[in-house]
Amino acid sequence: MFTSEKQILQRLAVLVVCHGFAAGQTTSQYYVVQTPMSWVQARDFCQRHYVDLAVLSSEKQYFALLNAFPANKDTYWLGLTRQNISSNWMWVNGEELAYEHWYRKNYRGRCASLEARMEKDEKLLARYCEEVHMTVCQGPVSPQTVTVDSVGDDYVSISWTVSTFMLTTPHNYNVTICSHKCETLFYSYTAGSSVMNISISNLTSLTEYFIEISAFVLRPNIATGENVTLQNNSATLQVKTDSEVHKILIIIVKMFKLVFLAPLVWILYRILKKDDFIEEATEVSPLELLVEDTLSTRHIRTNRGFG
Repeated sequence: MFTSEKQILQRLAVLVVCHGFAAGQTTSQYYVVQTPMSWVQARDFCQRHYVDLAVLSSEKQYFALLNAFPANKDTYWLGLTRQNISSNWMWVNGEELAYEHWYRKNYRGRCASLEARMEKDEKLLARYCEEVHMTVCQGPVSPQTVTVDSVGDDYVSISWTVSTFMLTTPHNYNVTICSHKCETLFYSYTAGSSVMNISISNLTSLTEYFIEISAFVLRPNIATGENVTLQNNSATLQVKTDSEVHKILIIIVKMFKLVFLAPLVWILYRILKKDDFIEEATEVSPLELLVEDTLSTRHIRTNRGFG
């Protein structure tokens, strides 16, 4: 066991990346643990008190973290490792490292750190996993986009893809739906499915609704003995409920258009058919051409005395 967890928690600093606070909960994505520990210890700590070590899947996330980092000269563990020195670098969520920002690539270590001390943007460095450094942990990740699957007069069905980072972590979603007033619904996720599908019922027909979906986890705070809610920024969408009367009206309008257009279509059809008939009448059939050719040949032979 490493340094007292209470002491570690007292020395936590929250990075301001997607930042916000509310009573009893923290909204953020990345967290700095200032107490030095090995990579394995760091991951164990992050999984127990957050979700996992930090994953920076894209360059956008990489630079967002750099821009939010405190101005210091420290080294921080990330959730980036490899099986051996010839293997590809993989994030702890199973994704392969997709960009190159290495300070130095010829180091023989199997665990990667972020070197805040470096002046340039190339701050990744391979280190021995047994070294002790500070750590960047990551909290829950909300869905990036939400899809409206179907809408009725009193319900809406929506779905979203679960972040790769969250697939193996039991977590929950707050779904807040607002019109004249707001209501927050709770949905639990258990590892297994890559897509969440929910249906929200008891809605009012022909009403505009704003929906927010955010992922959250409950984690123990050793310093206070109470659970802390860690929540990520929410994904949002806007949807309007339908109505049976409205659907019937749409069908009637479509039928009316069809009835109105049918005579015009018939007239156009008859005109085209008439043109085809005239064209066929003016054309000479192959049989007529054959008969004409035969008669012409006989006429020539008769004139020459061969008839």
